[in-house]
Amino acid sequence: TSDDAWLPLVVPLLLWTSCWIYGRVLGKVDFSRWYTLHTVHHLGAISQASLSLWFGNNDIFNERITILWSLSYFAIDILDCIVTGHVLYLAHAVACLVLGLGNYNIPLLRELRMNSKASFIETSSILLYPAKQYRKPWLFLLFAVTYTCCRIVWIPCMMKQLVDHGMEYTNIIFILLSAFYVLQIHWWIKILKILANGGEEKKKEE
Repeated sequence: TSDDAWLPLVVPLLLWTSCWIYGRVLGKVDFSRWYTLHTVHHLGAISQASLSLWFGNNDIFNERITILWSLSYFAIDILDCIVTGHVLYLAHAVACLVLGLGNYNIPLLRELRMNSKASFIETSSILLYPAKQYRKPWLFLLFAVTYTCCRIVWIPCMMKQLVDHGMEYTNIIFILLSAFYVLQIHWWIKILKILANGGEEKKKEE
């Protein structure tokens, strides 16, 4: 829980880096489609965020832990997106990394535990993987509802909280978060189009 402990950064960074080397460099598995590994990140982020918000005390569970868990993940995600040339995913990963750095360094974001609150966005990602795998309309509908709640509704709630606590609309973090939200809307429109087709079309992007 210490603010200068190095394990919260080194342990996840070694995990994501070794898995990336195993998958992408050694060619054992497609890292971008290694859904089990990505689910480990998402569940870890949500679990740690829940502890951080529940205790609300850095002496018991430091917000820094969950920030570093995801910062290291998105750093490797950026590397993978550069290698594979996934432009939209790269934009998503860069935004997450920069926002994570903001959560780490800006006192207001640390105090509000914004990283923990943002971690619940990943709930929709957990449901995306089985929706892709099993291609069941009801499963895609469940994913779409979760995506709507966790991204389209929840992100503006976080933005409002930032404004209520004095953040200006011209703040670089607020601007980046707004751009991140636009990207979520772009994917949401694609989701709605798939729903209009009965949820059977293969979804290529999140």
